[in-house]
Amino acid sequence: MSPTAGSEGPGEATSSVTTIGATDGTVLIDPAGRDPLPFPGYEVDRVTIAPLPGQDGSDTSAPSTTEALTGWAAFDQSLWRQIVAGGSQAFSVAVSIDGEVVHEAALGLQTWGTFELVDTDDRFRIASISKTISAITALQLVEAGVIGLDDPIGGLVAARVGVARPAARTTDITVRQLLTHTSGFAQYESLFFRNQVASCEEAAAVGLARSLSGTPGGGFRYSNMNYCVLGLLIEQLTERSYEAVVYEQLLTPLGISGMRLAPTYDPGPDEVQHRSVPGRNYMEVLGAAGAWVATPADLVRILDSLDPDTPGFKPLEPETVASMKTSGSAGGVPDRGYGMGLILYGGGTTGHTGTIESTHAMVVDRPDNLTWAVTVAGENPADTPRLASMVQRALVAGGFLPA
Repeated sequence: MSPTAGSEGPGEATSSVTTIGATDGTVLIDPAGRDPLPFPGYEVDRVTIAPLPGQDGSDTSAPSTTEALTGWAAFDQSLWRQIVAGGSQAFSVAVSIDGEVVHEAALGLQTWGTFELVDTDDRFRIASISKTISAITALQLVEAGVIGLDDPIGGLVAARVGVARPAARTTDITVRQLLTHTSGFAQYESLFFRNQVASCEEAAAVGLARSLSGTPGGGFRYSNMNYCVLGLLIEQLTERSYEAVVYEQLLTPLGISGMRLAPTYDPGPDEVQHRSVPGRNYMEVLGAAGAWVATPADLVRILDSLDPDTPGFKPLEPETVASMKTSGSAGGVPDRGYGMGLILYGGGTTGHTGTIESTHAMVVDRPDNLTWAVTVAGENPADTPRLASMVQRALVAGGFLPA
């Protein structure tokens, strides 16, 4: 059955909050359907484009350890056993139905090695889910006529970061190509994750001064450089900070506060500590590509705002949202692959993943009007897309979906 706002297990309230104390490798599936491509690098903020559970015949049955529980209690216990009992420090989850957040839970420790329990108001790193936020904000500027999707923007950003002689073809890069990862930029994993530069501005200067690895408008190549540059473009066009523009155009109208571009260390109040190897600076370098921290409830509200059938503020016109949900990969299936700031899983299911050091995050909007988001501090699961299977099992365990 499809879940509704009233779906609940026996004796369970429709909305609840629960707090319980207590080497990664990913395969990128080519949107064109060719063989899987290795996506190496432990630290890379990456995305996996692959079918979700149930689309490929995978087992979605609930663990036997939760069969005695029902409703959200079984849902929470299932995720606890799969994530925290599997070795991670903490996770948080939010589920919405028809645009209404019906359940939130936070389980584990806010700070490793302490007795500080995580809470549903605590913000986690969301890594590449930041790209969805950046895409919405950039497309709002497109709708306002500030910039065109196919306007060349490389020269604008090159001037902003002090590159007097941009490399060949970098000035031809367009907004659309940044959004769809078809700009021709290399992946630049070491640049973003090996302390080679101090900021997104410095990273963009390198990207615009060096030769492209592909042709603008050519094939899909996932690169944080695209969204680092996109964030700087937003600043150039608005003459305001990227963070301030996102708040003004998206977060504040949605009633969201407390999100920020966080540093690699020193989490702020109500932020979860993600353990990091000393001496690193990837959060500062990622910027608009992956440095936001947020709660899962924030993420489902942002994704639900793209659905014209849910209540509340709508940042984009339906036609623009449809473009976000159309694959930008040449020769790809229209509803599978990468759109504009969204991963397209097929069958009307969209979302995004995010993975960096000690961080796994995923948000999914399903065609049955159920949206969920999970954020994790720790290394379990080993591959972020496995969160989809974990949530599927938890929904089955709670009785919200059939086994």
